[in-house]
Amino acid sequence: MIVSMKRMTLVAHKDDEAKLLNALQAIRAVEVISSGQDNATSAALERAQARVHALDTALRSMKPYSTKKAFLAALKEAKAEELFDMLPDAVSLSDRLSVLNRDLTATKSEIDKNETLINSLRPWSAFPADMQTYQNSKRVKYFTGIIASADVEKLENIDATAEYQLFNEGVERTCVIASPIEEAKSVSNFLKSLEWTDFVFPKMPGTPAEAMEELAEKNRTLNAKKVELESAIRDEATGQYALVEGAYDAATIERDRALASAELQRSDATFQLEGWLPSDRQVDVEQAISSITDEYFLDVREPEEDEVPPSFVENSAFVTPFEQVTNLYSRPDPKGIDATPYMAPFYVLLFGLMLSDTGYGIVLAVLTALYVKFKKPTGMSGGFARVLFWGGISTIVWGVLVGTIFGMDFDTLLGTNNLFPLLVDPMSNPIGMLILCFGLGVLHILFGVALKIKLSFSRGDWQSAIFDSLSWILIVVGLIVYAVPSAVAGLPAVIGTIGLVMAGLGAVMILLFKGRANKNPVMRTLSGLGELYQVTGYLSDILSYARLFALGIATGVIASVFNELCKMLMGSPILVLRILGIIVACGLLVALHGFNIAINTLGAFVHCARLQYVEFYGKFYEPGGRAFRPLAYQTRHVRVTNQQSPNPE
Repeated sequence: MIVSMKRMTLVAHKDDEAKLLNALQAIRAVEVISSGQDNATSAALERAQARVHALDTALRSMKPYSTKKAFLAALKEAKAEELFDMLPDAVSLSDRLSVLNRDLTATKSEIDKNETLINSLRPWSAFPADMQTYQNSKRVKYFTGIIASADVEKLENIDATAEYQLFNEGVERTCVIASPIEEAKSVSNFLKSLEWTDFVFPKMPGTPAEAMEELAEKNRTLNAKKVELESAIRDEATGQYALVEGAYDAATIERDRALASAELQRSDATFQLEGWLPSDRQVDVEQAISSITDEYFLDVREPEEDEVPPSFVENSAFVTPFEQVTNLYSRPDPKGIDATPYMAPFYVLLFGLMLSDTGYGIVLAVLTALYVKFKKPTGMSGGFARVLFWGGISTIVWGVLVGTIFGMDFDTLLGTNNLFPLLVDPMSNPIGMLILCFGLGVLHILFGVALKIKLSFSRGDWQSAIFDSLSWILIVVGLIVYAVPSAVAGLPAVIGTIGLVMAGLGAVMILLFKGRANKNPVMRTLSGLGELYQVTGYLSDILSYARLFALGIATGVIASVFNELCKMLMGSPILVLRILGIIVACGLLVALHGFNIAINTLGAFVHCARLQYVEFYGKFYEPGGRAFRPLAYQTRHVRVTNQQSPNPE
């Protein structure tokens, strides 16, 4: 549900600012908003940001040398005070690491530079002369470069006063050309017609071979230094990674508090804080402030007409994970309806139907349960993991109802006779399954329309509730009731008549009242006729639920094909081949079913979300809200245990 928000103004002494911000941060109930002033960045904020950056850099440099965490390792827990106690030692460590890493980076850069130079000189290893003798003078211009072997003969056409010499053999050959300075331009133009690459000798004494050896010797020394620096970093990092992780989180807490401080208005003696808080947290905020000081002014009021509060929702433990699904679409308008409590049961129901295999549901539920239990994920990853867990539970139930487990029939597996399916077999009775899917679609869509009616009544707009929404329920339900006697033998015809009357009543309501704001009766009627055309949209929405049937069938068919394939591998009459086939088949079954679970879980997630966003949300949902972002302990590595209140969005 959407929690109503209130606007707060706090005025207190500047001496109490730090303590008050810390208290508000601990209860994570207040979103500090800009004062509207163009405040300069404070020195405290710059220091806090620099510290976060330094500790983050330290973590990245330490990571290659730290002990690898297990995949399911949970976040560590600590009190906020314990994190801040880590800061001095961690900052000192990060300073030492910064010096070591700066030296290591410079050393690596020099090694790479030398290696690049060695590689560039390697084609000139046969050059016999000192490279410095081939520097340009007032009378002679030297051209040094690499020429394609195919163009070597063309050098004979060079100006007669110019001389050249080749040194190495191969596809490309090194060459030195000496030319009188007055003919240098002519030689340069000639070389442009060849496959020629200029090369400039480095300013080093000796031959290229001697220079290469000198550079190689330097790199041997530098590599030894590199090993020493890496060893020093490793020594510093050993056993200290957790310390820096905790300190990093403490630094981010400080930075966030400094960011909030930068939004305050100040006078010589006081500061003023503007913010938003949930209505049900007002007492907590008052208590947090009064625990610090008695000298303050606090005004908490309802938002004014032109003020747009953040959108904050609170739901049950079951519903909360599904907020991530809604947030992928958009957060609810703070004056609208939180769709998540209504969407969550449908999401679970439809997700399970799209997979509808008990074995796949067990695998999905067990894996996500283990991930949640041991990893204890928070935020988006934690939300999606819990969504998939409930999707796995639903898949188990639907698998029992349709009678399949890992692509096999329950009857075949258990040796029972026509005990399964408990509901409908999509393979032998596809029409029955399709009707079930359409029925769920109608229920889903009409429930969305009902929520629109609720929203309209809550705003006092009874005309929209009746003429714009209830009318469509009458039409859709009426048309279905009208079709029932034709589909089910033995039912009295009066049922069809009742359905026709319902649909007709809904159509008349739309025809007469849809354009009620228009005083022209002709335009009002035309507006109603245009709205009635939307019946095709409703039919299209209902047909979209055929994807439930399609994905469920696809999952089962692919699973059964995998089973048959592996069964063939195990059917050899030769014992050795049969044993080998069984081993290979077992591995294939795990791999192939694992792939089928992964790809169809993704498909179920995406298509189920689409049905919510388009067919369901399209009937009532008002998006456009922004997240409530309270001042809080937003940590990455360590879970703070003395932070109050449920997690915000």
